[in-house]
Amino acid sequence: MSLLKVDQLLPEQLLNSLIFSVVVTDLTGRFLYVNPLFQHKFAHISTTLTNNHFADTVYAEDVKACNEAAKECIRHPEKPVAITVRKACEGDEFFWTHWEISAVKNELGYVVGIMSVGHDITTTETNNSKAVELSQSRAYLDEQAVESIQSNVVNITPAVHQEELSEEEVTRMALVAHNTTNAVVITDKEENIIWVNEGFNRIIGYKAEEAKGKNIFFYLNQSGVEEKINKRIRYSIENKLAFVEEVQVSNKNNKTIWLEIDCKPLFDESDRHIGFMSIENDITKRKNAEKEQQETLQRLSLATDSAQIGVWEVDLSDGTTFWDEKMYDLYGFAKDTPFPPYKIFKKAMHPDDKEMMKNILSRLSEGKKSIDSTVYRITMPNGKIRYIEAHAIVQKNAEGKPIRLIGTNRNITDDVAVQEKMKTQNKVLRDIAFIQSHEVRRPLANILGVIEVLNSSNSVHNKEIFDHLIESANELDMQIRSIVKKTNNLDGIFSNG
Repeated sequence: MSLLKVDQLLPEQLLNSLIFSVVVTDLTGRFLYVNPLFQHKFAHISTTLTNNHFADTVYAEDVKACNEAAKECIRHPEKPVAITVRKACEGDEFFWTHWEISAVKNELGYVVGIMSVGHDITTTETNNSKAVELSQSRAYLDEQAVESIQSNVVNITPAVHQEELSEEEVTRMALVAHNTTNAVVITDKEENIIWVNEGFNRIIGYKAEEAKGKNIFFYLNQSGVEEKINKRIRYSIENKLAFVEEVQVSNKNNKTIWLEIDCKPLFDESDRHIGFMSIENDITKRKNAEKEQQETLQRLSLATDSAQIGVWEVDLSDGTTFWDEKMYDLYGFAKDTPFPPYKIFKKAMHPDDKEMMKNILSRLSEGKKSIDSTVYRITMPNGKIRYIEAHAIVQKNAEGKPIRLIGTNRNITDDVAVQEKMKTQNKVLRDIAFIQSHEVRRPLANILGVIEVLNSSNSVHNKEIFDHLIESANELDMQIRSIVKKTNNLDGIFSNG
């Protein structure tokens, strides 16, 4: 299965999601594809996770559960499996994730891999864990902190009668708000802040006493965003809807950061608006990684487009071949053609080059060579011959077994035509020089013969003029020989260049 055909299995919105991670592994558990969000989360393991084993990203105690879920998918490919596991961070840290796992089949209906779509549920699992711990011990918050948070929780939730909440439930709500890793902001109906948690201080930099009384988003600094947020606030109140925005803000140290804001209007039991609750997550690292990735892709795209280079890939496990749009163009086909790439390649190959290409691909696939390049000919749909310059590298797994071929193609037909034209011109020049040298040498030979006769007969009285005549004739002979030699070297000069 080609990892780059995963876009046929899932919509682009999910592959590029900022919430859902998407991964595809082969049957041994090694990654064939990971989407940008998953790659970002585990960039500390590798700059590219392809060929890493899924176990590298899973908390050690949960690897067995993942294996069992995968086996269940393979046994019953028509039935997805849901699983909640911990994902490993750097060191001994971890975060909770929930996954929907399903089998991936090839064109023949055989299971060739496992696809998993998951999302982070750390906050939910952490809160559940905290609630369980709280029932066993009430020592997580000092009394002053609990009383402070309890009073705020009660003040902003008149929709629930105070007598209906047990002390433990109020404390639990306070604990969750206080200890969540995100920033939590609560305002009154005028949108002035009445409470923030410790996460707000860590992310935005302002302490509770500094933030209280200020407008809900006083730290916005992106041009035009404040007006946009105000419109969202008005709309959310009128329609009793939450809204989510990604915005740039300045923290207390004037450092620009990215926040994902999830803002909800609060209403009392009489349906009167009483304030807002905003949960804010620092997504600066993710936004920077997305920007860097986009810039890298743009540079790569510019390079390949400028050079008119097509990119191809062959999955050696099942022979599936991927071509980018330029590859189809090089072979004279539209990208949406019903013909698969390997059939186009096989049919287009020039008969005289088939054996050569077969040997090259065999050496690469068997691991006898790790890189190769060549020039071969293809026959276009219109019957014309095109010369292709190809480069290929072998990608291997941890055991050194070749698993994938990745390469490029470039149309060099015009270059070959120029080379052939230059060779023809050189041959013509050489022939002309050869003919001219012989035509010139014949009378020169006669002159040299006469000079020799005169010199032997001692009939020349002006010795100085005679010596000059001999020198000039010999110099002319050397020049003719030099012309012939240089012309004969034209093909060599061309081929070496």
